[in-house]
Amino acid sequence: MFNKQLSGINKRMPNAAAKSMEIDDDSDKLHLTEAGRLSGFKLYHPERHVKLKIFTAICVVCGCIGAAFVAGATWASAEVGASQNAAEAKTIKAIRSSGSSGDFDDDVGYGGFCWKCSENSGTRGWSWWFGWGACPCHDGWKGACCDISMAAVDGGFGAWGAVGDCDAECGYGQATKTRQCDNPAPKNGGKPCLGAFTEAETCYLGPCADGGPLYSLVDLIEAESSVFSANVKFTVNDLWEKGICYIMESSDKISAAFYNSIGSSVMYEGVNFVRGFKWWGLGSVGDSFAGDKWKEAVTNEEINIVPYTAVTGFNYGYDFMNDFFTAEKSPSWEDDEGHDFAIGMLTSSLENADTTCLTHGLEPRFPFDHDLLMKAAWDGFTWFDYHELKYASNGDFGYHLVNQRAAEHGDTTDTLGLLMTETVFSVHLTYDSAKEEFELDLTDMEPYDPLPGYAAMGGKATFVFDNTYGKYGRLRTTSITYGGVTYTEADFAEDAKITNADGIEETVKEAEADSRWIGWRFAEKCIMSSLLGQTNLILHVKGLHLELAAAFQGVTISAFKSNVQHPLRRLLDQFTHRSVQATNGNFDLLFEHKAAEFSLAPLDYNQQLKMIDWYIKNKPLSMATLSMDKFAEERNMDQFSEKPADDANGRPSKFFWRWHYRAAKAQAMYVDMIECWVDANYAGDWNAVVNDAMIADWWAKMKQYLPSMQEAVDQHSEWISGGELTRESLTSVVSTIMTWVSHIHEDVGHSAAYVVYNPVHTPMMVPADGIGVPLNSFAFNTNAYRTFVFLERAKLLDDPADFWFSGAADRQCYTTMQDTYRAFGETDDAFSECGTTGFYSCVDAVETSVSS
Repeated sequence: MFNKQLSGINKRMPNAAAKSMEIDDDSDKLHLTEAGRLSGFKLYHPERHVKLKIFTAICVVCGCIGAAFVAGATWASAEVGASQNAAEAKTIKAIRSSGSSGDFDDDVGYGGFCWKCSENSGTRGWSWWFGWGACPCHDGWKGACCDISMAAVDGGFGAWGAVGDCDAECGYGQATKTRQCDNPAPKNGGKPCLGAFTEAETCYLGPCADGGPLYSLVDLIEAESSVFSANVKFTVNDLWEKGICYIMESSDKISAAFYNSIGSSVMYEGVNFVRGFKWWGLGSVGDSFAGDKWKEAVTNEEINIVPYTAVTGFNYGYDFMNDFFTAEKSPSWEDDEGHDFAIGMLTSSLENADTTCLTHGLEPRFPFDHDLLMKAAWDGFTWFDYHELKYASNGDFGYHLVNQRAAEHGDTTDTLGLLMTETVFSVHLTYDSAKEEFELDLTDMEPYDPLPGYAAMGGKATFVFDNTYGKYGRLRTTSITYGGVTYTEADFAEDAKITNADGIEETVKEAEADSRWIGWRFAEKCIMSSLLGQTNLILHVKGLHLELAAAFQGVTISAFKSNVQHPLRRLLDQFTHRSVQATNGNFDLLFEHKAAEFSLAPLDYNQQLKMIDWYIKNKPLSMATLSMDKFAEERNMDQFSEKPADDANGRPSKFFWRWHYRAAKAQAMYVDMIECWVDANYAGDWNAVVNDAMIADWWAKMKQYLPSMQEAVDQHSEWISGGELTRESLTSVVSTIMTWVSHIHEDVGHSAAYVVYNPVHTPMMVPADGIGVPLNSFAFNTNAYRTFVFLERAKLLDDPADFWFSGAADRQCYTTMQDTYRAFGETDDAFSECGTTGFYSCVDAVETSVSS
């Protein structure tokens, strides 16, 4: 095994194929023949006998010399081989005696001799006298196997050592860590390490006053390190198979936030890059893998309209799950394996877990440090960084926008007033003409128990219009009522003294610098948290998903299943896209697996369902009041829906309700498209439309499966023509639904994420003691919005599908709508202040439907 070359040499003996000689009688010529044909030497010519003796003698002498040479070479080679073999045998014996049982390779020189040359050497020579020679090493290498590099090696730093003790007794300080130049150490004249051998980091020992410890960047970095050091123990498969709660119970709680982000990186691709969208990171090349965004409907396919209990498997103890409808399954032309797989991964990670581990604990908490919080919630997520999102935003833009707007309005500290002026939260305003003030009333949320340790929801506030600063002025907060205490403008001064429960006086500004909310500032943050809950839970999940979108798609597919090219079916197709898939998946995650507890409101899932049930029974949704004209009228806000004229001082004369102005513009745009569509497909004959049997069937099913339609008949009969199918009722219903499932869904579901992600200015989960930011609720909430809000979905301004149109006329109706909407974004500041420059989503980010 170890000396194949030597054994081969020993077999190389001279050939024994003897040669015979024969004299041809006729030609007198000598022929050599093979020994097998003649039986030896025969001398036929006596006169040649002497010559033959001489020739024979020469052959004998040469044979002796050759034999001696071969014997010498064989002996010498055998000696070399024996020496090598002995050295190898001795080495192998020593290796095996140490406990190793591995195989030994011929190519390895166990005795210090390389049988084969390495890439660092030239070709070895062979000698019969001495066997194989040594490997001739190339320049820069030495050793028997040319395995020792003589090249210069520059030094490299090893890992940082443990951070030393903090040099402060409380609050912030510094701690030092060190590293060595040993990865690798410099050698052969290589350069030494260039850089710091010691480094100081910020450390935080908790607030110097009473209030409990807050974690620091040092804790975060150490936790991040523990994730990677534990990688052998925990994998992404553990995350999905055993559940996030198992990971949390088995690791540091800060580390759990990293595991959460690592896991969401895996799921993100399936949830976001559904069929029709390019593969992330491949640029234009990704288009070839994308497929079609829309596929034409399959004729006569039924997806079965069912109550939500048929999909969820139970009603959670609330009858409303039997009163609202969805489809039993997604239509085949929207089925997406990647999305289904990703949702399956998520549900499997939650189904066996008590997800109270995610939010039912306040610790650990972080200070009001925006950069630190962004890092805490995003490290481990690999698709992009928090400042790279291209849709609504993620709190990074929102944080800076609040600062920017505050500066533009005289460095105001009134964050609540700014939100009610410039964000979707103004949807909750009403106007009291007698008092000339705007009101926000969230007291309906007060009866519901918050998660343990978190502040209760509810409260109310009042505002007046102030045109002192900004192009359109702003709403100024004049009072905040929360927890039975009312604060007025006289209390809002940041340097006003407040006496805490221990009898110690401090100011709001001092407490905020110590990462604590007190007094009116605490009440303001709780109002903001309640605003988020009202918008996410009631307006978005209950109103759009539960009551409208899924049933709208199910009814439309069912009514036109035998004629998928029906004009109304083609018009509605893009506005129903993926709504069933999104809604059914959302309800499964939000309530069966309790994801609602860290993504909608600081209430446990049962309290959230209880709140939804109360609003359904006490404030039922009417399709009429969703229409923008009725919506403003119901709130006494209709006078604020146009851009105001200037007063005598050149300042805006009244409040500009930007949210409603935008939505009203969108609905008017859809009305124009519907009118154009009827002109194109029915030659403008509305009698033909209302007498169309399929449209009549669709209308009947809409009233049957969308309770808000019947509520409109009962409460606002004139708006819906008493429930009859007419030009007015059809246009009103269709334009209203289009507005809510596209433009407004983007506002309430996506642009609201500006503030969801921003716990410094606009926290979603406020601790009852007002101290710090609970990391778990913030990090998991970030993940929920990052994964399920900023999606690659069909956009209103995307190129339309050809099968939506019967010809150039109705295509022109759709593209004109797109041109109108695009022009809003380019020329109207109510639409163009968006993305990174405003709190609303940009028009090119608006989806066609409730598809996320």
